Amino acid sequence: MKNFILFFEEKEGTSPLVRLLDHFEQISIVHQVEERGWEPFDRHNCGWLSSADLDGCFALLFDKTPPDMDSLNAIYTSRGAAPLDVVDKSGAVGFKMRLVAPSPIESVWIALSSALHRADWSYPFASKVVPMLKARDVTVLLAVRQDVFRWALSKYHGDGTGKPGHLQFKLASGSIKRSDISRIYVDPRRFEKVLSSCEESHGRKRRLMTELQEAGLRVHPLLYEEFLADKKSYLTRLLEHLGIRVSPDEIDAALQQGAYFKKVHSEDISEFVENHEELIQQFGDRYRSW
Repeated sequence: MKNFILFFEEKEGTSPLVRLLDHFEQISIVHQVEERGWEPFDRHNCGWLSSADLDGCFALLFDKTPPDMDSLNAIYTSRGAAPLDVVDKSGAVGFKMRLVAPSPIESVWIALSSALHRADWSYPFASKVVPMLKARDVTVLLAVRQDVFRWALSKYHGDGTGKPGHLQFKLASGSIKRSDISRIYVDPRRFEKVLSSCEESHGRKRRLMTELQEAGLRVHPLLYEEFLADKKSYLTRLLEHLGIRVSPDEIDAALQQGAYFKKVHSEDISEFVENHEELIQQFGDRYRSW
């Protein structure tokens, strides 16, 4: 079984994915106690953790040694908002981490900010994070959303008013219902900028995947559209990448337990976009196939 790290950007479906993976006995998803902090090494959860401390955490999580939560949390809670929950190292250990990739790998950074979406304080990716992962034979999973048009719409819609935000948390908590989400007008000019940014991200991710592979790391893109189309087949392939053998019944059981989060947007964009016909006509064909 292979340990892993899942690099992601927002609106790519990774929150429900890690919750599903955590249902499998063979996988231990790293997160904070009390079901908090599911991006444990992003800045909003761990503060200003240094590269040396990050490496120390990676060693305690990924090295083939017995779990030592006291030593791990001694490092982590020096900055973290809450301690990490117990990690079972008998199987695969993994977590997700926000990726901001402004250029090829020489200047790619892992950002520790979920709010700003920029590397205002970050780890040097090529010189720090890649050697940490390679030394511990960690598999890299790279979240990809191919339908650039709908990805951009999700980003634009944000908190439901066109401002940055994440409606899935409110839906999951029950504080709002899907029927409470009103339609918004999408400014085509502003939307095109969001869409172009998503397309640029695809190019960077492809370069990143190639260069990570050339550095000797195993890298597997995880396609959001495949997750939506057939979760059982998607999980089967993913578990195979991680060297985990499970029965179809085990996958069914994990899916029945649920992913906590609900899908925010329906396939019919007219339910949340007023000028949907205009947008489909101008941008509906924007798709980057992997």
